[in-house]
Amino acid sequence: MKTTPQCAPCLLNRVLYEAELSTTDKELRFKAVQGGLDYLREHFRPGADAIHISTGIHRKAYGILGDRDPYRAAKELSNRLAAEAIPRVRELIARAPPGERFRLAVLLSIAGNTFDFGVQGHDVETGDFGRFLDRMIAQGLDIDDTDRIAALAKGADVLYLVDNCGEIYFDELLIEQLKSLGAKVTLVVRGEYILTDVTMEDVLRMGLDNKVDRVLTTGSNAVGISLTEAPAELLEALRRPGLIISKGMANYESLSDESFRPIAYLLRAKCEAVAASIGAKKGMNVARLLE
Repeated sequence: MKTTPQCAPCLLNRVLYEAELSTTDKELRFKAVQGGLDYLREHFRPGADAIHISTGIHRKAYGILGDRDPYRAAKELSNRLAAEAIPRVRELIARAPPGERFRLAVLLSIAGNTFDFGVQGHDVETGDFGRFLDRMIAQGLDIDDTDRIAALAKGADVLYLVDNCGEIYFDELLIEQLKSLGAKVTLVVRGEYILTDVTMEDVLRMGLDNKVDRVLTTGSNAVGISLTEAPAELLEALRRPGLIISKGMANYESLSDESFRPIAYLLRAKCEAVAASIGAKKGMNVARLLE
């Protein structure tokens, strides 16, 4: 996906957000934002790759702040809220008619995709998360290719690209549905801390590595997936899947201009640029399959 004019203020807003998470030093916060402005002045132009720009500006901000993981508290909060919700969510899936369980698991995994702190115009529900889940279920999937996704997943090698902490608890429920269809699941996590994204550390802490067939990393702290920084085994897996499941906006931005197929994009359209690119409206729940 290419940058749009809306990307610049969104990225700067996120740099300010992570600076405020990282430090109370107002001068250092100013330097982080100034660094972001300098980076955009040098690199932000029409046709620039959105993920390249996003990765570069966050790496610069992290360097100025001297902080490898400014979102650590936000990730812990996301995990706690998700873990508290999971028993009820498991019950909802178990009580659903068998033919609806996969679709419900997809929808709930997209509800988890709302654990995305710092996105301009998007608020993470940290109060009554149970009521928020009820609203998400009532809204349903605005773009729904789940029947086709489930058909492709049967007995297939599935490459599952995860996104945020908190969200990963809901991904686990969808992975269980994929395994019930006979799928072999390879999980892909970030290679290093970036934003609120899942790393190998999170997967091992949850024991999720014992529920999938393999876990790979993206090889770096690039936002989404940088194909120039990805390990060879990940590139090979992307080229030869039975099905790719791509969670969240950053993974979509990374892969939307590539030819990897078949690929299912599961996300909440939290910004206008991604929503327009995928053919949705902001605030929609999207399960879109491209073959």
